Amino acid sequence: MTDIHTALFALEALASHTSTSSSGPLNALLEVHFAEAKERISQGQDPKAVITELQKNVAKAKKDVEKGLKGWYTALGGVGKAVDKHFPPNLAEISRAYDDPPLFSEGEAPKALDRVILNALGRQGCWDAVEALEEEAGLAYDAEKRRASEELSVTVEAIKAGDIGPALKWCEANAAFLSAPPHPSPLPYFLHRSVFLRFTDPSEAIKYAREYLMPYLPSQPVLPLITSCLYPRTPHPDHAVTTANGESLEASTAAMNGNGVVEDQHHSSDGMDIDGVEGLASIRSPYTHESAPLVRMFKEEFCRRHGWPKEEPLEVVVDLGSRGGALSAVEKARRVMGNRLGNIRTWTDLPMEIPLPDSRRYHSVFVCPVSKDQATEDNPPKMLTCGHVIAAESFQRILKGGRRSAKCPYCPQETSLQAAQRLYF
Repeated sequence: MTDIHTALFALEALASHTSTSSSGPLNALLEVHFAEAKERISQGQDPKAVITELQKNVAKAKKDVEKGLKGWYTALGGVGKAVDKHFPPNLAEISRAYDDPPLFSEGEAPKALDRVILNALGRQGCWDAVEALEEEAGLAYDAEKRRASEELSVTVEAIKAGDIGPALKWCEANAAFLSAPPHPSPLPYFLHRSVFLRFTDPSEAIKYAREYLMPYLPSQPVLPLITSCLYPRTPHPDHAVTTANGESLEASTAAMNGNGVVEDQHHSSDGMDIDGVEGLASIRSPYTHESAPLVRMFKEEFCRRHGWPKEEPLEVVVDLGSRGGALSAVEKARRVMGNRLGNIRTWTDLPMEIPLPDSRRYHSVFVCPVSKDQATEDNPPKMLTCGHVIAAESFQRILKGGRRSAKCPYCPQETSLQAAQRLYF
């Protein structure tokens, strides 16, 4: 849906800019040129010369209006092309092919669809639309879920604005959950790290690190990060920031990128100087290649805390069906294969592979490097003592003959049957 949003934003920009609006040249013609011509004639100037100049201004305004309308027509065409690209023009015909039995004919099906749409609107913070749908569909959005959604929206906007304080307070309130095994979250460290990188005074930075960063020493590169503050930093436009203790500090070395990620001009993602001492003047941002920006990290942990999916399910379905091309591919297979595949509602597997981006692959697949077979529940992956992973059946074949241990097919180390561990992806 990104292309549609881009086209609509371009159309909105045309409407808000006087140079591309037809009202701009017309208003200038009526309010300026006509008024000047009337005043000049009343002052006794030659009417013929005044009218001739006014005619030139009218012709110029006409060209400006035509130029602005051309931009409008182009932008409107872009919106139409984006809609046609994401939504097939024969959508009604396609829907009838899936309507056996009729879709959403069961009693709870329409209500379930309404609830999915209601949850999607609530997660995006569209509360006016939520209230309208509640009234029309007779549903009620959960009050506790609304409070959490509003908290998420407020905190994310604060991070984008450079205020890390609300996110840090949330981490403190949920410290036990975030630090719980087996996968403790690095979010608190990265939030404190972003505050640390904003200090211009090394002594203040070290003081902050002692208080907030040292607990993460066993799992994060805290010491390289602390020593990085000893290097000079190139000044950057100031940003006000709130730290964990509520104090305000000058963030003259921090910048915010489009994703709401705090950027510094001097350190890599592990806190180390990435260009060396000789290149201090051109040091890049620590988040240039950062795989987990603060906004996305906070959203993921917030959703995990409340048991929500990381991505809005309705958004994922629409994205895969439209931009991902799933609907077009399935419809093409239905047309080509005809009745040979039977009713599409009875399919248990897709007759073709639909390429998906990595972000839309939700089921991990392991293929044994020995047998080249895909792992299953009956043939799960096993990790050997050396760290190499093969399928359980391959490991059993290596153990044939009653041997107590088997040598890894990729290194000399041996592993006993009891030492091999099953992996879960």
